[in-house]
Amino acid sequence: MQNLFTRTITGIIFIACIIGSLLWHPLAFSVVIFILMIIGLKEFYHLSHLHNIQPDRYSGYAVASVIFIISVLNALEFVSPWSLAAFVPLVFVFFLAEMFRDRPNSIMNLAFSIFPVAYISIPFSILIYLMSPVVTLQNPYWHLPLAYFIILWSHDTFAYLTGIVVGKNKMFEKISPKKTWEGTAGGTLFGIGAAYLISLYMPELSTWQWLLSALIISVTGTLGDLSESLLKRSFHVKDSGTVFPGHGGVLDRFDAVMFSAPSLFCYLLILKI
Repeated sequence: MQNLFTRTITGIIFIACIIGSLLWHPLAFSVVIFILMIIGLKEFYHLSHLHNIQPDRYSGYAVASVIFIISVLNALEFVSPWSLAAFVPLVFVFFLAEMFRDRPNSIMNLAFSIFPVAYISIPFSILIYLMSPVVTLQNPYWHLPLAYFIILWSHDTFAYLTGIVVGKNKMFEKISPKKTWEGTAGGTLFGIGAAYLISLYMPELSTWQWLLSALIISVTGTLGDLSESLLKRSFHVKDSGTVFPGHGGVLDRFDAVMFSAPSLFCYLLILKI
């Protein structure tokens, strides 16, 4: 109960920051997401160093920042989509930096420098695209990202609660001992229920499109959760960090975002074709 209380208070503060910045201004939301992205990268690089791997965290921060900033400017239509071409040569930054660092085990250092940029910065950047005219066909709009978070949080919260109450059959016990099929099913049902309520007030998508969005978010969010658990198992840690009491670190709290945000973005692009 004490852990549930801590999780609840932390969750309320966290949700207030996300929704408050989202409603305030797209750039305010971008700043909040950028800070969380940097913290997530810091967590990953810290875990790498604990296992005697020496990724170039400074190149990682720099490249991730450039990717995020260009993505925000493009999503909000301040720069042309051609600006995204700048992403291609950025990978060479890591190789050049590793040459100057001259550290042992260069291949592992490069892998653990590049992977978190792709794993963390790209999904976080895509969160901004959910309010972009690219998918909304109008000025930057907060309805779609707000709906995304409501569905995702509904799934996560009720998957956790359902798992506590009726969860028996483990999904992947060696990866995530507490995750059950019953909890995941309960979370998915509540996510779909949240999507139905959203469809009554947000006409951007039809009812069946909202329901399919919830299914995509729930399935890919669960895969993201399990994937992050797999990484933590590899690092032999329970949580990626401690920035959110009761929830762990940014990677723990945003594990579902890593897969669900890009999946939803692709789905929305398909609907606009």
